[in-house]
Amino acid sequence: MEKTEARVPGNGLSRRTVLHGAAWSLPVIAAAVAAPLAAASAACSATISTSTATYSRLSATSAVFTWSNLFGDGKALTLTLTAAPNGASNMTINTANNLLLDSTTQGGEAQPSVRLSLDTADLRNIGGGERVTFTFAYDGAPTTIDNLSYKIKDIDGFQAQDGLGGAERVYVSEGTGTYDSAWVRGQGTGTDPWRPFTGSPNVEVVPTSTSGNVAVTTPFTSAFTLTFVANNSGRSATDRPNQNIWVGPFTFTAVNPACQA
Repeated sequence: MEKTEARVPGNGLSRRTVLHGAAWSLPVIAAAVAAPLAAASAACSATISTSTATYSRLSATSAVFTWSNLFGDGKALTLTLTAAPNGASNMTINTANNLLLDSTTQGGEAQPSVRLSLDTADLRNIGGGERVTFTFAYDGAPTTIDNLSYKIKDIDGFQAQDGLGGAERVYVSEGTGTYDSAWVRGQGTGTDPWRPFTGSPNVEVVPTSTSGNVAVTTPFTSAFTLTFVANNSGRSATDRPNQNIWVGPFTFTAVNPACQA
């Protein structure tokens, strides 16, 4: 029997021709659609750490972490640190050590962390120190990151005469902290900073100990500040030591702004 073909009206193509073409074209179309979606999904977010970034200390008050070509588009993500004196002049920024990236053992671990360092100018109990602003940017524009976590290490120091605890005090504009309550007290705020407990067994935390650490988490942020102050009135007039804490590494999830358009 002679075979006939049904025609698709108006285009001169047989149904067999259309179906035959569709059988070959549909998988190609599906693959073409799936590939960009998979690629976009893989490049839309990345959980990263400052331990994998390039760090540049520009001065005692300026530094930057850089992740080049993070999402494969040639653009860089940066975390910029800017330090400035805060409060009274009894403490000043140590120009040799402030904002150095240090991988020695501090806070019980040997992880690359930023050193914040203060010099004791005098022993007044008036809370001088420094405030460091941390700013995230993608391709030079401010960007919001998710699930930020980091450690503040080695909060210690001689007991200050204000009766609130040891010399070193730290507070942040965003985030909550967990710590060893046998050593550290406070809520990480300006009025109730994290500080050594008045009943702490020692005035100094050894580098291999985690007792002076605070683990900070923030659900999302584009910029925040960390303030480090010290009250040294518990020491003698001739004893004016350098005060130091270490901050880091910073771990967070970065989101490609192109995926949010």
